[in-house]
Amino acid sequence: MVVEATKPVLTVLDPTAPPLPIDARMAGRPESLNGKVLGLLDNHKRNASDLLDKVQDLLSERYEFAKVVRRSKMDVSRPCPEEIVDDLAAQCDVVITAIGD
Repeated sequence: MVVEATKPVLTVLDPTAPPLPIDARMAGRPESLNGKVLGLLDNHKRNASDLLDKVQDLLSERYEFAKVVRRSKMDVSRPCPEEIVDDLAAQCDVVITAIGD
């Protein structure tokens, strides 16, 4: 009896992201942050919350915000859940996110 050896299968993954669309552009910036709603998104890495606390303190020395909205995504390795993104987009004039490493 002859047994044929099976060849191992090699799967190659491409980790690169596709290029940005030609019409991609930066979001518009307000002339001032005074009276605006500031959104702060913690990505749940260690120190991200502390970093955002400091950012909020520094910005609050220069600007008077109408409100500050804080949210946190629970898994650093996954994209932010759509409901959090939608909530921040609906409430906030500007949003800052942080990685705390």
